[in-house]
Amino acid sequence: MNGLQCPRLLWFANKKLLPEIDLSTEHKFSQGHDFEEYVKKLYPDSLDLNGLGFKENLEKTKEAVKNKKTIFEASFMIDNLFVRSDLIIPQGDSWDLIEIKSTTQSKPQHIPDLAFQKYVLEKAGLKVNKCFLIYLNKEYVKNGEIDPKELTVQEEVTEKVNSFTDIESHIPKFIEVMNASEYKDIPIGQHCNKPYECPLKKECWGTLPENNVLQLTNWRIYWKLFNKGVQDIKDIPEGTKLAAKDEVLIKSLEHNPYISKEHIKHFLGLLNYPLYHFDYETFDTAVPLFDQSKPYQKIAFQYSLHIEQKDGSVEHKEFLAEGNEDPRPAMLEQMKTDLEGTGDIVAFNKSFEISVMNKLAENFPEHKDWLLTAINRVVDLADPFRAFYYYNNSQKGSYSLKKVLPAITGKSYSELEINNGGDASMLYFYSHIKPKLKNKEIIRKNLLKYCSLDTEAMVLIIDELNKLITE
Repeated sequence: MNGLQCPRLLWFANKKLLPEIDLSTEHKFSQGHDFEEYVKKLYPDSLDLNGLGFKENLEKTKEAVKNKKTIFEASFMIDNLFVRSDLIIPQGDSWDLIEIKSTTQSKPQHIPDLAFQKYVLEKAGLKVNKCFLIYLNKEYVKNGEIDPKELTVQEEVTEKVNSFTDIESHIPKFIEVMNASEYKDIPIGQHCNKPYECPLKKECWGTLPENNVLQLTNWRIYWKLFNKGVQDIKDIPEGTKLAAKDEVLIKSLEHNPYISKEHIKHFLGLLNYPLYHFDYETFDTAVPLFDQSKPYQKIAFQYSLHIEQKDGSVEHKEFLAEGNEDPRPAMLEQMKTDLEGTGDIVAFNKSFEISVMNKLAENFPEHKDWLLTAINRVVDLADPFRAFYYYNNSQKGSYSLKKVLPAITGKSYSELEINNGGDASMLYFYSHIKPKLKNKEIIRKNLLKYCSLDTEAMVLIIDELNKLITE
């Protein structure tokens, strides 16, 4: 799968030279393992070879295949090819091959994965009958003990697997890459993000000009330009048809920042005080942990709220759940009090906050009425930046809060111990929900600082926007 994405990625992975995985990536892997444990409950008479060493697994697999056992983590090796299959099930003189994925749907990249396994199994002497994917039922709602049958979906993909016929042509090329003493430079491209963001992307893209065409907002245009050899924005040929936002991005290189005072003034004039600057932090898991939640549902465990009056006075309120219980009931009770009022609830990229609130209303119907009222009060501070009514070229094509805040105020997240939502989510999860980190109190202190800056940032940004329109 690495080779299909990029030969350079394959070489680095084979030499074990990829960057060390972070807590967030480790969490993704653990979700797959957690889901597999529930799939195993569907096959109580199976043989699980997980945890065995390389040689022992091969030997035990050979013995179990001979005895027609249903096997988890069966290993096969032949002609310098090796696979370890999630699940194989005997069907008379043939076998069903099953791949377990902790996703909520089948994906294109699952097919070559299974196709390679099928190729190796058949080369090793097994006849593969049908191929299946087992993945999460996205509509499953936990209510008491997890029902493994309801949690899972099984989809036959035999025809798709059989239609992937490039295995034999890829194998010698990939083995050559793996055996090479040095890697070859590969031009960057759309494959850097498909099917996953490559762990080498930061390094490979680090050679691009500071203001490069990949910062444009229209990906079809920027890849077209890049593939023609145009990397620097200043080298875009005259007459190239660009989106209005991208025209702003180019103009900002000479007149920085770009400001449309008329549009900003209109946006600010629509705000209803007091402003409730609001932000959630959430985590998610493949297998739902709490009743009234689904696979990968965003579970809010923290929020920060800065209430800004028309006269400029500001009051800060916050919530951070304790313990490893469902954080939502206690959070909802405090939210109901903290958000009481009629002023606008200001979020940055409001679709996230609204999606969390909608799920809370669905899962806790006793709070539905006031949550729906709160949703109707939400306005999006990202709107003027999404439309490039304000744009500083230091944003490099992004309108995220992490880029906008330093661009317009000079203040940033760089001095915080926790400076992004991904880290906040994982540090909370592994210090509270599944505790394995020991510095819980320090983590809590840093979580409060991080989330607080998210909402303080919105106060500061609106203050700066108000200054801009009066200059």
